[in-house]
Amino acid sequence: MTNLPDPSALSRRNLLKFGVIAGASSLLGAIPATLAEAVSPDISHGSRSVPHVALTFHGAGDPVMAQKLLKILKDTQTPVTVFAVGAWLKADNTIAKQILDGGHDLGNHTMNHLQSKTLSATKLDSEINGCAKELVSLIGNHGKFFRPSGTQYSTPLIRKTALKYGYKKCISYDVDSHDYQDVGKAVVIKKVMSTVKNGSIISLHFGHQDTIDALPTLITQLRAKGLTPVTLSTMLGTI
Repeated sequence: MTNLPDPSALSRRNLLKFGVIAGASSLLGAIPATLAEAVSPDISHGSRSVPHVALTFHGAGDPVMAQKLLKILKDTQTPVTVFAVGAWLKADNTIAKQILDGGHDLGNHTMNHLQSKTLSATKLDSEINGCAKELVSLIGNHGKFFRPSGTQYSTPLIRKTALKYGYKKCISYDVDSHDYQDVGKAVVIKKVMSTVKNGSIISLHFGHQDTIDALPTLITQLRAKGLTPVTLSTMLGTI
């Protein structure tokens, strides 16, 4: 795994150039994405020297669509990581086991998929803990990874609360498919293939038809490019 640079190691002058200082995570949304990634302590990609990519899914939405997506993953033998919304898991208490039985990773994406950055400390705690408890009740552990809902990057409060429940790092991504915007199959594929590289963590979603339509072609094109889809466990190991 490639360790992201510590914000304190970055040039103060360069950070001030963009109106931020080291550690000013709350301002990440106001600066260019490349610098935001460098400043953020979140994990947004794996090793750039290994031709692996991680397809990561926000787990929520229509259960019928979920079954279609899981079938594509099974048929193509493609392991992925699912960040599940706790309320989604609770509504269908079979889906967590199906995900694990399919060889996929399962992680925490908060209980109700609220805008994590806007929540009070108490509410944020409830959201992360709620999903962790749901995972424990269904699979016996709190899931391997955590991704905050409603934001690409975490905040100090999000990281502190996630750590409280056993999640050492927040997982971000460096490739956004924009599938949640229902932009169409071709656009989803283009968004991914135009920016993907070794070690990329790709953001995708359950519950959208464009994702289902794009996925077989996307998997084929990634492999044709020499990129092998793997779980975050394979890409990052134990973090």
